[in-house]
Amino acid sequence: MKKEYLTFIPDIKDLIEGQEVKITIKDLTPGPRKYDARIVKSILSSDPRRLPDGDILYVRSWTGMLYPQRWAIKIVEELEETEAGLPHGETVGANK
Repeated sequence: MKKEYLTFIPDIKDLIEGQEVKITIKDLTPGPRKYDARIVKSILSSDPRRLPDGDILYVRSWTGMLYPQRWAIKIVEELEETEAGLPHGETVGANK
């Protein structure tokens, strides 16, 4: 049975297909770990038929709008719990 994940992105055009990318996902599997977030290195496809051994990825905008198309995701590697950088929507010097 395929697992289901969720990700939030600024724009659907930001998803890169067919090559390894870092992405933060939430696990939608029922149970005590449901909604756990983690950073993974993965391969994505907008057409699940091109990634038949992949799991299901639901994509939402940062404001929570669910994009209608389901993607496929194949997790290549689990990464660290945190990633250096700025939170989404933040820019350097924004508080000045």
